[in-house]
Amino acid sequence: MSLRASVGVGRGVAAFLLSPFRRQTYRNLAYLALAVPLGFAYFLLVAVGVPLGIGLAFVVVGIPLLALLVAFALGLAGVERWLATALLDVEIDRSGPELPGDSRRERLVSLATDRSTWTALVYLPTKLVLGTASFTLITSTLTTGVSLLLVPLYYDQPGLYVGVVTDRPVEFHPALYVGWNRLLVGYETVFRLDAWRVTTLAEAVAVALVGAFVLLVGLQLLNWLARLSGWYTRLMLDGTYDIAGAVRRAVGGRA
Repeated sequence: MSLRASVGVGRGVAAFLLSPFRRQTYRNLAYLALAVPLGFAYFLLVAVGVPLGIGLAFVVVGIPLLALLVAFALGLAGVERWLATALLDVEIDRSGPELPGDSRRERLVSLATDRSTWTALVYLPTKLVLGTASFTLITSTLTTGVSLLLVPLYYDQPGLYVGVVTDRPVEFHPALYVGWNRLLVGYETVFRLDAWRVTTLAEAVAVALVGAFVLLVGLQLLNWLARLSGWYTRLMLDGTYDIAGAVRRAVGGRA
């Protein structure tokens, strides 16, 4: 193994072991935890608003409704850019495109035909995918890891069972077969697990070590998911029109 590869492996192992002690890890967790309710809310907004606006377009009411939905989506995209910058430390251009046109109508047409306007509208419901993945990882790895890690603190409490209980016995059949002189020689054994209970401190510590490993793996997976989310947010929302900034400038100019 080359020196560069050894250094890369060492850094990877260090990042894996030190992930619980890095501030960025908990910023990533905050971002991913927020993705659960936000993704659900964004999905409902687009899934209800777009069909409703299109369905009412023939009575004119739908067109202003769609325009309001697009404006609201651009405002939410601004919130998402701020969250990604503040929590994920991702640099995203928030200046937005310069809308060509002399009149307000021409600028609105430019906004409606700008690609970044529609990427923002597409981004919002896809946030539900991130929220679902975040919820699954948090509940399956972090909760399990913390529960196992704390086993030495409560395994000996009276009336409390800590261990494995199965509806039916679990059997393992490790086997080894070797061909020899036109014969198949092998060895096979059966391990059967009906139930197992943590009764000693050594067993509790062993379970806690498994929990620490599960927790580290879960944090690493969540950090990777946060990086992927930051990349996707920058791809979809970089340069999106900042409607909140435009409103502030308009109000300031009017004042």
